[in-house]
Amino acid sequence: MGDVLEQFFILTGLLVCLACLAKCVRFSRCVLLNYWKVLPKSFLRSMGQWAVITGAGDGIGKAYSFELAKRGLNVVLISRTLEKLEAIATEIERTTGRSVKIIQADFTKDDIYEHIKEKLAGLEIGILVNNVGMLPNLLPSHFLNAPDEIQVSHRPV
Repeated sequence: MGDVLEQFFILTGLLVCLACLAKCVRFSRCVLLNYWKVLPKSFLRSMGQWAVITGAGDGIGKAYSFELAKRGLNVVLISRTLEKLEAIATEIERTTGRSVKIIQADFTKDDIYEHIKEKLAGLEIGILVNNVGMLPNLLPSHFLNAPDEIQVSHRPV
């Protein structure tokens, strides 16, 4: 009977120690995540009030748009599909309260850059996310061996 009681107290002590350790780890994680930030909140805005995201209609570009807006930047969305841009712009403005400008541009065309330059004039741009889907070749190749012309990676609209 004495051995069983001793084993019970050892097991109980071990469980109490593990519970305390788990609480310490949880507390440490909360403290470190909340008070030890790599970048201050104002860092992104200190580079400029606007972020420009190309390929913002889908996927990674759309995700960047939302994250940068959540972090306090106004965003300029550039993509070829106006309907998608309008829907994303409305959602960003509604959820984050940040200003959003949209520019419809098809990067397969050569005459779009002057239009983009005019639309961006006067904005304090701090971040560019160049996410447009352009490939030098449909097959993998070394960059220096790629042809001069660029083929476009078309995603479904």
